Amino acid sequence: MFDDWRIRYLLECLPQIAWTARANGALDCCNKRALDYTGMSGEQLQGWGWKAVVHPKDLPSCLQRGYKATRTGTSYAMEYRLRAGDGNYRWHLMQVQPIRDAEGRIAQWFGTCTDIDAYKSCIRPASDGESGQHES
Repeated sequence: MFDDWRIRYLLECLPQIAWTARANGALDCCNKRALDYTGMSGEQLQGWGWKAVVHPKDLPSCLQRGYKATRTGTSYAMEYRLRAGDGNYRWHLMQVQPIRDAEGRIAQWFGTCTDIDAYKSCIRPASDGESGQHES
């Protein structure tokens, strides 16, 4: 789905989950790291299937931020939890940028999800006994 083999190779070498979405926000492609992390196939994640791996408490804000970006055309970043194939959730930093066509309209979105769970564990207050269930 990434047309240029060099770009595809670069995306497969990243230590992050990388993905693209259509102008409306529906996922249309992701790298192998996304498949390995979630334990899902590309077909299962495509469109709106990715919602199944976002923590239920984080999904409303995730959808709200994405919807706002599709309306305003702005890039954004947010922290949220993604479910791994083993069923455990880990914190990720998602960064999203619009890709514009020659007329300046949004043609696609490009995003990465970086695992920040170790960082979140270090900054979590000692009194927080939820072990990875801290909301930002």
